[in-house]
Amino acid sequence: MKTKRNLLLLAALAWAMLAALPVKAQVAGAIAVYPQNSSLEAGSTLKFTSYVPISPNTINWLVNGVVGGNSTVGTISTNGLYQPPAVIPVSNVVTVAAQSTAFPGSIGSTSLKITRKYPWLWSVSPAQLQTGNYQVSFNGASFAPDSVAMANGVDIATAYKSPTSITASGFGAVGTIAFAVRQPGNGAVTGNVVSVQVVASIVTVTVVPGAANIQLGASQQFTATVVGNANTAVTWTVNGLAGGSAAVGTISATGLYTAPVAMPSPNTVTIKATSVANPASSAQVTATLMVPPPPPVTVTVAPSSVSVQLGASQPFTATVQNTNNTAVSWSVNGIVGGSGSVGVITAGGVYTAPAVPPAGGAVTVKATSVASPVASGQAAVTLTVPPPPPVWLPGARFLEQSSFGPSPTTLAKVQQMGIGAYLQDQFNTPETVIPSPADNSMGALQQWVLYNYTTAPDQLRQRVAYSLSQIIVTSSAKLIYADEMLPWLRLLSKEAFGNYRSLLREISTCPSMGKYLDLANSMKPGLAGGANENYARELMQLFTIGLWQLNQDGSQVIDPNTQQPIPTYDQSTVAQVALALTGWTYATAPGATPQSANWEYFGAPMETRAQNHDTSAKSFLGCSVPAGQSVDQDLDSLIDCLMNHPNIAPFISTRLIRSLVTSNPSPGYINRVANIFVDNGSGVRGDLQAVVTAILLDPEARQDVNPAVDSGRLKEPILHISGLLRALNGGYTPNEGLTYMYDYMAQTPLGPASVFSWFSPLYHIPKLPLFGPEFQVYTPSEATMRGNFFFQVLHYPATDVVVDLSPFQPYGNDMAGLVEAANQVFLYGRMDPAMKQVLINAASPGYDAATRIETVLYLTSLSGQYAIQY
Repeated sequence: MKTKRNLLLLAALAWAMLAALPVKAQVAGAIAVYPQNSSLEAGSTLKFTSYVPISPNTINWLVNGVVGGNSTVGTISTNGLYQPPAVIPVSNVVTVAAQSTAFPGSIGSTSLKITRKYPWLWSVSPAQLQTGNYQVSFNGASFAPDSVAMANGVDIATAYKSPTSITASGFGAVGTIAFAVRQPGNGAVTGNVVSVQVVASIVTVTVVPGAANIQLGASQQFTATVVGNANTAVTWTVNGLAGGSAAVGTISATGLYTAPVAMPSPNTVTIKATSVANPASSAQVTATLMVPPPPPVTVTVAPSSVSVQLGASQPFTATVQNTNNTAVSWSVNGIVGGSGSVGVITAGGVYTAPAVPPAGGAVTVKATSVASPVASGQAAVTLTVPPPPPVWLPGARFLEQSSFGPSPTTLAKVQQMGIGAYLQDQFNTPETVIPSPADNSMGALQQWVLYNYTTAPDQLRQRVAYSLSQIIVTSSAKLIYADEMLPWLRLLSKEAFGNYRSLLREISTCPSMGKYLDLANSMKPGLAGGANENYARELMQLFTIGLWQLNQDGSQVIDPNTQQPIPTYDQSTVAQVALALTGWTYATAPGATPQSANWEYFGAPMETRAQNHDTSAKSFLGCSVPAGQSVDQDLDSLIDCLMNHPNIAPFISTRLIRSLVTSNPSPGYINRVANIFVDNGSGVRGDLQAVVTAILLDPEARQDVNPAVDSGRLKEPILHISGLLRALNGGYTPNEGLTYMYDYMAQTPLGPASVFSWFSPLYHIPKLPLFGPEFQVYTPSEATMRGNFFFQVLHYPATDVVVDLSPFQPYGNDMAGLVEAANQVFLYGRMDPAMKQVLINAASPGYDAATRIETVLYLTSLSGQYAIQY
């Protein structure tokens, strides 16, 4: 064991001694650097590697002997990446070396040439030059502002455009010019060469069209243009074959190409034209060959152009060709099946025009193939407005006289039935019930009355009652509550077709009249001031016989001695009649105790009070009333006396004729009607239905063509405005708020100013001998208010009135048609040509159809021709 331990110690000592001795490197060979003798463009980098057969093999990189290099000669990283300097040095060749770190004397090196970027020249334009001065454009890469163009190695004038473009100019002779670009200065380099031919003259060839799609078997004309030589001839080839071939198509000497009948592969051919003068010059185009498509589906529509009246129908037929499916879909202005605004069309092609023309007045009817929706045919449809239907003049005039104005409904009915049958129908129409306003206000009753005038079906009854109300007058000026006036109003309506005697008898006991003309509580002399003469006077003067004795034809009886009219009665007559009317008082209100003179109650006719009645004998108007008669007996004696007076027939007949038909009836007209008043043909006197019939059917009333110059009557505001509303198929609404406007026109509904009504029945037209009662309330200011009312009705009806202007809408763009429509609606075809032209001139500037319609209707309704019922 001891021997072994000593050996280990010796070994350890030997290793320690060896480690303390200096180590000597091992050199096996020379260092090599790669790549060798290379070049590098400025701005690029180059990676160097080394082969070091030395241990250890670590090295340092040097540039021109400087470890790592510097900014002048370039730098190199520890792993051999060389970065050239920003500015190429004058000597643009540097040495890159790898030096052993163990043996500095061991170095491997290589040279590196630093150059400017290589200027690539890709093309020169133009590709051919003509002798003499030239200018060319170079297209390439890496051009610099100081780049220099060269021609055959000689610098030429150069202009820098961009890194890819420069221009150059020089002088060229016939031959070839080798163009290049050089980058001058440190690291100068010259790029590649592009050669351009210089010829005595340049010949260019162009071919049109530049491309074409040609069906198999079809032809296409090509045209070649040669510029630069007097000889403009060319030779044509197809795919390089002169004149082409059957497989690729043939081309004539004039450039007419005919495609083959079978499709080649590929389906394109090249057609080329080559200059005969300069075969180097040519141009070519590519033609794409296509299989001919099947013939297109076509659709034709018949008729192709047609005029259709609004609301009318027109059948169209569609013919579909080149398909077995002949079905089509129909549309109007692009809307399948059409619409209400442009008209509708059935699946079978029957088109129905709209009621109102669309903007432009024309539509397009189109049939589209179901099999090929791109195929369609169409027809132009001009929409025309049918002429306004003529109004039956006899019926229209009759309705003006027998109602508050014609309406479309009554016009149609009277024309269908005839005037006689229509008149009888009106006599049989049930009476309109007059309601009691819930608030008992006169305003509500006035509203209803206007509403009733325009909407009541028993128009004749309402018109006659309205006429009677101007003979037997009351007024809201005194009867301020509705219940005070309702008995009188209902009585006029009830007796409009009854007997005038019954009307007089009931009016005399009517509480409305009892208050208005003070008959209620009129007493015999000595009681409460005696008999009141108001009712007695008006009963004679206004309700029955008038002031002057009359002949049966309405003319005054003249005293042969004085040549003056003879009065009908005097003051003594008034006094006697007043005595006969004493003893009446208001009815006893339910639950009240009867009084000698009851307070006002309007729910029943007046009652008699014998103690208040004068029972003496009376004498008046040639009649004698014996003493001792009762209140009722004296009243009946008085009514009988008045009914048998010779004046009552012509007097009442004249008043009714003036209110219904004409203000100036002829004596014969009055005489004929008065005779009916005296005897209706059955021995009955005062039959109002017979009298109204005689008035309306008299030849003078039914003179529809060429009436007398003094015929007709001016429409008062109520008739004028109600007639306008009814003509426009409208009327007042039940709660209209326009009643107050009649105050401005001097015709407050139910509110005449006096017992003579709104105007005197004896009023003459100023400066004329003609009667014209209604002219008394047609002053300039009142006429203006009437015009304002019409304007409001037409432009701003709001909720007060209803008017229907739709019948005029089709004529909004047809001025002649619009004026004729107004002529028929308002004047029943009697408008004179001068007025028509005035209306056309006035309304044409309107900015839209609505304005033009309103203008024509306003001016027509306000015209004298419409204001006069003739």
